[in-house]
Amino acid sequence: MLRRASFIGLLLSVSLPAWACEQIPVAAQVIEGPRFKLVVLSEPAPIPLNAPFAFDIRLCDARMAELPRLVRVDAQMPAHRHGMNYAPSLTKLDWGHYRAEGLLLHMPGEWEFTFDFAGLEQDERLGFRFDAQ
Repeated sequence: MLRRASFIGLLLSVSLPAWACEQIPVAAQVIEGPRFKLVVLSEPAPIPLNAPFAFDIRLCDARMAELPRLVRVDAQMPAHRHGMNYAPSLTKLDWGHYRAEGLLLHMPGEWEFTFDFAGLEQDERLGFRFDAQ
């Protein structure tokens, strides 16, 4: 009996997200798209300058049914017309949960992070701006 309960608990912990969309961390960046909400948490927080960091990325949908695939994370400096010196790696951790690693903002100023999605009816891009100091 104990083994079966442990197995069911393990199965539930693997299939459910670590935190619900209603329990968004205070330090997270929330981007409202037309079909879903994107929640991005920097590790470490706040986003550092000239040091590598990662993003914990979660997609939240009111229907919590189908979600698009996150296919790319990037950052650009619109005023300077260039991006990061390195391409971050992207890993799918769970349903609607991703991790981007290897991000690095190499100079101060305004950066624009973009998140590209594929699937469902059409491709979509969400993003936010950040002033690196």
